Amino acid sequence: MPEISATGNNGTLFNSGVMVIEPSNCTFMLLMEHINDIKSYNGGDQGYLNEKKKKASKNCLFAAEPPILYVIHYLGFKPWLCFRDYDCNWNVNFMQEFASDVAHRKWWSVHDSMLKKLQTFCLLSTQRKAALEWDRRQAQAANYSDGHWRVGVKDPRLKICRDGYCDWKSMLLHWGDPSYDDGGPGFKIPAKQLPVL
Repeated sequence: MPEISATGNNGTLFNSGVMVIEPSNCTFMLLMEHINDIKSYNGGDQGYLNEKKKKASKNCLFAAEPPILYVIHYLGFKPWLCFRDYDCNWNVNFMQEFASDVAHRKWWSVHDSMLKKLQTFCLLSTQRKAALEWDRRQAQAANYSDGHWRVGVKDPRLKICRDGYCDWKSMLLHWGDPSYDDGGPGFKIPAKQLPVL
């Protein structure tokens, strides 16, 4: 008998209004241990329990040795588009539901076993480096409680230039300014605005 049995709300969530729980001090302690770390999507017990279940499922699937999962379709930012140091989905509020440190580490362990020639396809573009740092700074400004923005980024791909233009830090100085063109890829000079009469 499972520790928790509940009716479904939709394909991925369960309804905590009708559920049977097998008493367990261990499960209770696990739930209480993270009560301040996991944000309930609806502010109540149902949101908290579903978030906890989602995290536990990811950890069981991705951390198992030998693997019990052989095919993964990542939602959100893919690991190769993030800093190697952590899952960058943590830095964007509406992407956090896709974040998984365990899945991120698993992907990088597979990456490291690939041929060096194949690893070059996972280099970061100059624009992507700037976008990652921008999102990290936004997460810091918002003081996201998961704290991933505090991780010291040591990703060696930051020092490898894949594009003809490599100064991602100067891109960052004017990030989000539509009237600025630093000559980097993807930056187009906006059409001139006609004065309002």
